[in-house]
Amino acid sequence: MKVAFIVQRYGEDIIGGAEYLTRLVAEHMTKYCDVEVLSTCAKDYHTWKNEYKKGTETVNGIQVRRFANSKKRDLNKHGKIQEKAFFTTHNLKDEILWINEQGPYCPELIDYISKNKGNYDAFVFFTFRYYPSYYGIKEVGNKSLVAPFAENDPALDLSTTKELFTNVRGIVYSTPEEQNLIKAKTDLKEEGKIFDIVGCGIEIPEIITEYKSLEDQDYILYLGRIEGSKGCYQLFEYYLELLKESPEIPSLVLAGYDVIGVPKHDKIKYLGFVSEAEKYSLLKNARFLIMPSPYESLSLVTLESMGCGTPVLVNGECDVLKGHCKRSNAGLWYQNYDEFRECLNFLCSNRDILDKMGDNGRKFIEKNYTWKKVEMKYLHLLEELTKKVALLEN
Repeated sequence: MKVAFIVQRYGEDIIGGAEYLTRLVAEHMTKYCDVEVLSTCAKDYHTWKNEYKKGTETVNGIQVRRFANSKKRDLNKHGKIQEKAFFTTHNLKDEILWINEQGPYCPELIDYISKNKGNYDAFVFFTFRYYPSYYGIKEVGNKSLVAPFAENDPALDLSTTKELFTNVRGIVYSTPEEQNLIKAKTDLKEEGKIFDIVGCGIEIPEIITEYKSLEDQDYILYLGRIEGSKGCYQLFEYYLELLKESPEIPSLVLAGYDVIGVPKHDKIKYLGFVSEAEKYSLLKNARFLIMPSPYESLSLVTLESMGCGTPVLVNGECDVLKGHCKRSNAGLWYQNYDEFRECLNFLCSNRDILDKMGDNGRKFIEKNYTWKKVEMKYLHLLEELTKKVALLEN
């Protein structure tokens, strides 16, 4: 079976997010399929500037075809178009303008899909809200699956989004919450479609090397991009307020790309980027992971924390994160400062319960997120898709 994975950016140096998950899935599915990745030359998701070399290369054993974007994103223009499409009365033309400006604007990629649709048994599109998915699914809808990575954002309300989910043959959901969200927002009818709740495999190293650069060994951990959309402004506000009331609470350690500026405080430690080995050491030894983001479609780091036996404290405004906690019994959630304070103090003062939650997290990952389970779900979806394609063609 020859399968094309279509994603807006692809590379070993793209860490985190849907693109990282796409690479993990692609590399694991090569055991069962001839996987080829179709992507653009972009590294930066803000501008889609062409940085990778156009053409074909091999990345970790997978053939990657890169196509040059025809233009960079104009951030000011994009903002104005998005404002109209999302928040005012508009028409289909306005939505198409948003898709084109949202990008990455890559007609070469769509032209390749159109001319080579017969050379692949299936097409899997990763993320729903970008140009390659909307136009690519228009070309190969009956042979396509989409892994939406949908969050509760206004793009789900667009008629073009409803069109995409109507045209696609199957859906690879990340969580039950994502499935419910998409069905509610798009009025999706699943009859006749192929679908499953899959997620991503979580693989914790058997041996975790200790991270030596952290002097304070009693800490709460945040991992990921440090930016407003991830809830970091609120995290800093809540943590600093709680420090005034309870100066003895553990330090807050952060690792990842800092967009907004980490506050200067003796109990806030910013480590910058860390390696994969360092990441797992930090997760394993933290009191708990804090995930303040109000918008997530899966959250790999939350699942990785549970896999390390480390409980989580999450933003309860995010149904996906709250759902992970409810199903695993490995975390707590908050929706305001008072709940944040009570949850944090509870987790810091109940070591036995913390240990039990850690055990629950490990069991939850072993039951639901091993790579073998994820691989088999993808394989089943692809086999069902090719059967339906064969019936349509005969």
